[in-house]
Amino acid sequence: MVTLSVAKGHGAYTSTMTVEQTPGVTFSAPPAASAPPPPPNRARRAQSKAVQARQVQRVVTRLDPWSMLRVSLSFAFCLWMIIVVAGVLLWQGAVVTGSIGKVEDFLAQLLAESSFTIDGIKVFEGAAVAGFVLFVGGALFAVVTSVLFNLIAGAFGGLRFTVVELETAQAAPDQRS
Repeated sequence: MVTLSVAKGHGAYTSTMTVEQTPGVTFSAPPAASAPPPPPNRARRAQSKAVQARQVQRVVTRLDPWSMLRVSLSFAFCLWMIIVVAGVLLWQGAVVTGSIGKVEDFLAQLLAESSFTIDGIKVFEGAAVAGFVLFVGGALFAVVTSVLFNLIAGAFGGLRFTVVELETAQAAPDQRS
């Protein structure tokens, strides 16, 4: 638990939060009034130093549509490739186990046909084209969403969130009595 206090122009506030410890960095809260101070131990003090961190608020007011297009295209392409490879592997597994033949026999019986065959190449082509259409549609949706966010953020002030700055954290001064 780390208690952070921030003084603002409109008042001060204190926030208690849990912060994951980063390797090489430790956080310590001020000792309670009833707890005796820890004995000075130079080896322990050298191992871990108390770090001061500050809590700040950031506001996102604009998303660049070009950046959203690049990120969404790369994400959608990776997702599309994963689905295509998984589909091919599942299809090959179904062919090897004979499941495709059983489905073909069931459909031939259901449709009262003498024989029914599923062409794997046509299924793959259809899935690839449908995936590509979804790939382009998803990327365009992300761009339109970013433009819509920019319009809404311009009217209402953006998206506000609170972060703890660890990059600018400074070592706490050594408190010796």
